[in-house]
Amino acid sequence: MTETRMRRRGAALALLATACAGVLMIPQPAHARAASYTAMSGNPCAAVPSAAPGKAFMHMILHPGARFQLPPQSAQQKARAQRAADRQRARDWADLCRYRAANEALHHHARVVFMGDSITDFWQDADPAFFTHGIVDRGISGQTSAQMLVRFWPDVIALHPKVVQILAGTNDIAGNTGPTTARHYEDDIRAMVTLAQANHIHVILGSLPPAVRFWWAPKYHPAAEIRRLNRWLRAYATRHRLRFVDYYAHLVGRGGRFRRSLSNDGVHPNRNGFKVMSALARRALEAPWPHSRVQSAQR
Repeated sequence: MTETRMRRRGAALALLATACAGVLMIPQPAHARAASYTAMSGNPCAAVPSAAPGKAFMHMILHPGARFQLPPQSAQQKARAQRAADRQRARDWADLCRYRAANEALHHHARVVFMGDSITDFWQDADPAFFTHGIVDRGISGQTSAQMLVRFWPDVIALHPKVVQILAGTNDIAGNTGPTTARHYEDDIRAMVTLAQANHIHVILGSLPPAVRFWWAPKYHPAAEIRRLNRWLRAYATRHRLRFVDYYAHLVGRGGRFRRSLSNDGVHPNRNGFKVMSALARRALEAPWPHSRVQSAQR
């Protein structure tokens, strides 16, 4: 290569680098430029507010016999709520901040982790005595299987448990993070199981609880899809020698509905429903695991 061509090539590369820098670098205040050049942060959760449900809502969900009725919202209130949800999704799509401090306080050690959505999230309020002696709850209300997969490492693997229960799917059917397919859901379950087994963690798959309507997504009729996903979960667990807990069979009433005595809103268990689930989960944890020295994860 001649000297002239080398100079031209060097000038072209310099021009390209300048153009890329102009596209990729986001302008920052002068006082911040010396401190940070990326969005990587040592404390990304400092400005993320808690989105825990209020006491009145939890009472409607958990207290047996309570009337479940959401307060009416104006168009402005709905718009504000949607903007808040959009901001949360942009800041922390998988809600990695929710359990960050709690995970650090555990010193990365738990015996059993319950991974899931609101069914699991509300479980710790309904039956706090169950989540003792190394059993920890890592459910987050509203989450889909894709979001759980993103946080599976910090909220499960990094805690080094002996057992994980995965209970996911209700919000996939409801489309909480957008349209999806049964195959995408199945792939998310496969990925979480693969991660767990690669790290010598026993897996329990929980069946989806029954529902014929979602109050936050009333246009859907989920009963048939819930049954289909539960059949797939049972078959998958059998093929891969996983433990399967059939919560659905003990919670379902006529026509695929949640039994009224066990749920106030037709989707989430109340305290009576969670008592049924705790008994089933305890039985699954106490049973010996084949080809393992771990005789009881509940002890």
